[in-house]
Amino acid sequence: MTAEMNILMRELDAWKDAGETAEFWWRDDDAAEPTVPLDRLLSLSGRFGVPCGLATVPAKAGEPLRKTVSHAHLVWVLQHGFAHKNHAPSGAGAWELGNHRPKSVVVDELRQGMGKLTQLFKFQFVPVLVPPWNRIDPELLPYLPVLGYRGLSAGYKKSRPAPPAGLRVADAHCDVLHWKDKPNVRFAGTEKCLKLLADHLRDKRTGQADASEPSCVLTHHMAMDADAWAFVEALFEATSAHPAATWLSPAAIWSAKD
Repeated sequence: MTAEMNILMRELDAWKDAGETAEFWWRDDDAAEPTVPLDRLLSLSGRFGVPCGLATVPAKAGEPLRKTVSHAHLVWVLQHGFAHKNHAPSGAGAWELGNHRPKSVVVDELRQGMGKLTQLFKFQFVPVLVPPWNRIDPELLPYLPVLGYRGLSAGYKKSRPAPPAGLRVADAHCDVLHWKDKPNVRFAGTEKCLKLLADHLRDKRTGQADASEPSCVLTHHMAMDADAWAFVEALFEATSAHPAATWLSPAAIWSAKD
């Protein structure tokens, strides 16, 4: 374990001293087809026993992806929008689920996407919407429970709108990648990532954040460099050995009984 990992370990020790367990979960975005990086993700999940929520693009997914993940018993499929296509005008940021098209069109795409993923992945599919680029028009939120979604996962903001009844939010708190210099995507840095996780855990422990929301590590298997993979492996190893840390599956976070 590196000395930097103590940033997180000290906070986990505080959870242990309080007699509490810190809950984490893993989300990986942009799944579409079998790849070598996806095989690496599946291997890492199995090696450390860490469940993964694989945010999958419905329009791009098919039988090859189904075959790849069907034997990965720690992988659950989430819905990553519909086609991961930007519909916003230039300069407005990237939005698939924004207000740039009629709501009826967006809602119909989401319905189609859910139907396809349900058919492809059956019990591995958990009806949770992961908006592409972590952006969704708040006016769409009331439609989600009606469509059958149990959850939403975007980028964490303390000022986010309250979800409608029946929709549990579990956002991403630590993106392990730095995106601002695209196409030169790279690891965000060990200290930054650990601080993001430790800060969210501290906020939960001290009542400044929703204690029921697990702390999420976000990866993108197709964009990960060697340093990012090494960090995730070290994180899994360190937390797996700590008595106050546990990794939740999407199926547990968004239980059908809720």
